[in-house]
Amino acid sequence: MEEIMRDLLLKYDAPVPRYTSYPTAPHFKDAPAQPDLAARLHAIPEEKSVSLYIHIPFCRHLCSYCGCHTKVVNEEKPISAYLDVVREEIKLTARAIGRRQRVSHIHFGGGTPNFAPTKDLEALLVLIAKEFTLAEQPVVAMEMDPRILHKDKVQSLVKLGVNRASLGVQDFHADVQQAINRVQPYEFVQQCVGWLREAGVRSINFDMIYGLPLQTSEKIHDGMKMLQTLKPERVALFGYAHVPWFKEHQKKLEAHPLPGTLERFDMAETARADLIAQGYVPVGIDHFALTEDDLAVAYKEHRLRRNFQGYTTDMEDYLIGFGQTAISDYGNAYVQNTAMNRDYREKVENGAFPAIKACILSAEDIYRRAVISEVMCYGSVDLAAVSGGADWAEKTWASAQKALQGYAADGLVNLGDKKTEITETGRPLTRLVASAFDAYLKPSGAAEAPRHAQAV
Repeated sequence: MEEIMRDLLLKYDAPVPRYTSYPTAPHFKDAPAQPDLAARLHAIPEEKSVSLYIHIPFCRHLCSYCGCHTKVVNEEKPISAYLDVVREEIKLTARAIGRRQRVSHIHFGGGTPNFAPTKDLEALLVLIAKEFTLAEQPVVAMEMDPRILHKDKVQSLVKLGVNRASLGVQDFHADVQQAINRVQPYEFVQQCVGWLREAGVRSINFDMIYGLPLQTSEKIHDGMKMLQTLKPERVALFGYAHVPWFKEHQKKLEAHPLPGTLERFDMAETARADLIAQGYVPVGIDHFALTEDDLAVAYKEHRLRRNFQGYTTDMEDYLIGFGQTAISDYGNAYVQNTAMNRDYREKVENGAFPAIKACILSAEDIYRRAVISEVMCYGSVDLAAVSGGADWAEKTWASAQKALQGYAADGLVNLGDKKTEITETGRPLTRLVASAFDAYLKPSGAAEAPRHAQAV
């Protein structure tokens, strides 16, 4: 690593958002009144398709690195009871919309969605087909834990319509797996990939993490070689976010030395170089896709989107979330459900939407969101070309100047007339550059500043 790069990484490794939304979740406020929530659903244009997200916050085991909202259970009964309530929330939502809105994408997240009983998942999808109009070939994606996946389950899920799978792999090495409480030998993952391919799933993603205890660049390189033998269509390469003030169980990882900024950078760059050498196209800041995959095609054709699931080909303007903590995106508003199981159940059973937080976007918010999306997806932005009006371009450019000029002086960006292009030197700090256009973000260290993961 060149000394100048080392200095820049140490200088700029500050907490910044991941920008899966703008404004970001720490800025969500109290939810609107129930009639307003119903009106927002009813106002979805009839001709528009929507995407659905179902959050299933249950796992068989708690991984020490996990930052998700989930609960460990040893039996299926609590999951079945929870999904009963989710179905009631779906009915409540469908009544508010007032028509069978067309659905093009369904995403099951968690937690561990494949932990849910097949009969309950079937009942859920049957209900969705009843209350909504499914596209001819809807995308039905599910996050999966290889440790509790088996052949019969895979076949059942595919029969229900699941056609995309995202496997939580994280790392292939036994000592790292022990340290993070996620033991799943390479053979487990290999077997799961085989079952999915055999059942007809042709789009598989691997979630991989760098920055975990006991990881090294050499292990990352070795892991990428193992990944190559399984050839998933997509790879999501995430930097581990150590936020023990938010998830106390992460303190367990401190029993081992955590890689520092420079080590994390070397790991990320090692994985990136290996994946590119294997034929993957780098997409955004942390995704990779084979050339013929829809994600790589969308990136090439400038159709890439970024939402709460990361980078996506989902072009719908409306995302409706079901379940605890699920977030809905109505284009000009975000609405988040309560995280508390009892509160969620009581609200839905009483015929109320379980929303607890929301963010109503101003015209300026919508413009800045589009600017930040361009930076996060493509590493460059022309503010004058972003739809929303010249006035917002002028204001946004002026507010970002101090930060951008500093980044330009250090070689992170090239600046033009309301244009910003991230250089190869600045690429690892893309989130930091995007934050220059964030009107809500407080300076690092400010008392009221929300805490985020480190930039590197």
